[in-house]
Amino acid sequence: MYIIKTNSCKKLIVLALVLSVNCGGVSNAPVSVKFKFNTIKRVGNRGCNWCTTWAKNCDQITSMDDGSWLGPISAFDDKSGLSKGEYHYYNHLYRIIGDSVNFTREDIPGYPRFLKEGKGWFGYGICSVNGVIYSLISKSPSDRWHGPFAGIKMLKSTDNGHKWYRVNQKGRERLLEPGDDAREEVNREEMFFFEEFGIIRHGKKAYPFSFCSFVQNGQDNNAARDEYVYIYSPEGARSNHLCLARVKNNTIEKRDIWEYFSGWKGNKPKWSRDIRKRSAVHVFPEKNQHGEYFGWYSWLPSVVWNPGLNLYIMVNGGTYAGDSLSNSSEDYYNSWMHTKTGSLGFWYSEKPYGPWKQFYYTDYWTADDEKNLTYQPKLSPKWISEDGRKMILIWSDAMKDEKGRSHSVNYLWNQMEIEILTK
Repeated sequence: MYIIKTNSCKKLIVLALVLSVNCGGVSNAPVSVKFKFNTIKRVGNRGCNWCTTWAKNCDQITSMDDGSWLGPISAFDDKSGLSKGEYHYYNHLYRIIGDSVNFTREDIPGYPRFLKEGKGWFGYGICSVNGVIYSLISKSPSDRWHGPFAGIKMLKSTDNGHKWYRVNQKGRERLLEPGDDAREEVNREEMFFFEEFGIIRHGKKAYPFSFCSFVQNGQDNNAARDEYVYIYSPEGARSNHLCLARVKNNTIEKRDIWEYFSGWKGNKPKWSRDIRKRSAVHVFPEKNQHGEYFGWYSWLPSVVWNPGLNLYIMVNGGTYAGDSLSNSSEDYYNSWMHTKTGSLGFWYSEKPYGPWKQFYYTDYWTADDEKNLTYQPKLSPKWISEDGRKMILIWSDAMKDEKGRSHSVNYLWNQMEIEILTK
C-alpha cells in the first residue's frame, strides 16, 4: 500500500532537501524503470485517459473519457431516456477511495453530464488546490472525438465535487446542474480558452492550451515548492513542443494574469503574460527511429511530485499519426492514431518547470500482450512509496478484439506498479 500522509510528506521533503544540499545536486537521480508486470490490474468498465488528482479529503479523483467506469453502458433513447445501465459519457469524473491494491470507485453525480449525445467534450486537466477541484474540458471541433481541439471550459467545485460552476476567462462563475443546457454552450463568454493564438500547419490552425495537464503536488497541492500552479500543454500544431503556463494558486481563475514560459535565461525560466511569446519548455521526438511520425494527439504529460526522491517525475508518450504514420496533413490531424502502440518515456526534474532529464524511453510500449495499443500514460499522485521508488503507472489501451474491433479489449483502467531505479 502506497499512501503518503501530509505530515510525513513534509518531513520527507525537509530531509530530502538537506540531503540534496549536502551532496551538491541530485544524489538519487533516476537511471531506469522496472515494470512489475505481475502487478497489472484492470478495473471497471470501458473508458480512457484517466487524468488524476489527490483531493483535500484524501480521495483521488479521476477524469474518464468515452465510457462508463462503473457499469455497462445503456442504450440511450431521446424519448424515454436511459432504459438500463449507465450513461455513455464523453467525459465524467469518479472518486477513488483506498490504496492501489484495494480501492473502491464512486460516481460524482453532481458533475455536468458530458454525454456521447452532446457536443463533443473530453476532459484532461484536473487538479485539487486549496480545497477547490478544477476540471478542464476540451472541446472537439465536432460533436464526436476529433482534433485538434478548439479550446477548454473550466469547471470548479468548492464542496468536494457536489456542485460545479463554470468559470469563464474573466473569472465569472455560473452554476451548472448535471443536465443544464448551458454545459454545452461554446462561445467566448463561456470558454476559458477558445480558438486563440493558434499556429497553422498544413493549412489548419491548431491551438495551445486546448488540452492541458496540471502538475500534481501531493494532496490538495500541499507539497508545492512555490506559490504557483503549473499547467502543461502540447503545442497543437507541433505536439512534440511542450508549452507551460503558471499562475498563483489563489488566482487560477484569472486568465489575464496567467504567465507563459518564454525561454531560458541561463538556468532560470522566463515568463510572459503574452501567450504569443510562448516557447517550448521541452521538445520530445517528432518521429521515432524508424521515421514514423507522431500525431497531434501526443505528448500530454503526467507530472507528479515524488517526495521520497525529492523530484518531479514525468511520464509521457507519443501516439502515431494516421494510417501512414507520415508528416502529411492527412496523417498528423487524423482522428485515428492507434496503428501501432504508443511510445513511453520517463523524465525527472528538481523543479516543476524543468529542465527535464530522460531516464527511460521506448518507441513502442506494450504491457502484457503484443497486441496492446497503449496511449495516455499517467502516474498516480498519491500511490507512491515512502522512499519514492515505487509508483503506480496508469494507462489506456485501444487493443483490438479477435474480430479486429479496436477499443474493445483492455479499453478501461489499466495500472501497474513500477520501480524507479536510481544511482
